[in-house]
Amino acid sequence: MDVREEKFVVKTNECGADGRIRIAALMQYLQEAAVLHAEQLGFGFEKLSSLDGYWVLSNIRVEITPASRWGDGSAWNEQITVRTWPSGYSRSVATREFVGLDREGCEIFRAGSEWMVINKKTNKLKNLFHLNLGLPKTGQKALPNELNRLEPQGDYRPVDRVRVPYSSIDLNGHVNNTEYVRWAIDALRHAFRLEGDIRSLQATYLSEIFEDDEVDIAVSSDGNGKFRVLGSKPGDGRAVYLMEVVC
Repeated sequence: MDVREEKFVVKTNECGADGRIRIAALMQYLQEAAVLHAEQLGFGFEKLSSLDGYWVLSNIRVEITPASRWGDGSAWNEQITVRTWPSGYSRSVATREFVGLDREGCEIFRAGSEWMVINKKTNKLKNLFHLNLGLPKTGQKALPNELNRLEPQGDYRPVDRVRVPYSSIDLNGHVNNTEYVRWAIDALRHAFRLEGDIRSLQATYLSEIFEDDEVDIAVSSDGNGKFRVLGSKPGDGRAVYLMEVVC
């Protein structure tokens, strides 16, 4: 199993008012580690560009390790090591795993993710069986349970409407996956005064959005520390992404 380790030192601008790293900043670490490893293994940005395609994150779940030091006190200047490896693929989805370690080498989180390749010209999914990327057929999973895609559950109430700024657009020309997480956490904080440590977070991405698009953010809660977010397009109500946060 080919594993890459990437070390990050938490910067002040990645921390919130409580001194802890923002979850969106952590997601950026995972994205960066995945991108660098894909390049190293020969199926990264340059290879996909030559095939008129690009990787998109379609589903990710992060689980904070119980009894870890995660979130205790200030995270500024702390070192986080992200270990990542590809773990298999099907016709449309390639999977990738992550494990996060603190400066002492103690585990602080685990994550599983699913990625798809989009055709630049048609915006349709490419068949991974036809791309000859050298992806591993199988691999060890970081999470104990299967990673399923989220579906809308319960009644959501509208909280915000986001007009996509230029600063949210990434190298592929669409909204970066970490921006969805930032919008969702902001909406939950506004609606529920979200407090306490995040124990797990899952995001399922359903549709690309671009600069000047609008997204309606709606939220719900089960009253027991589980919160849900639904992002949809105004007008037709078509879902853009779903999130689930457990505190």
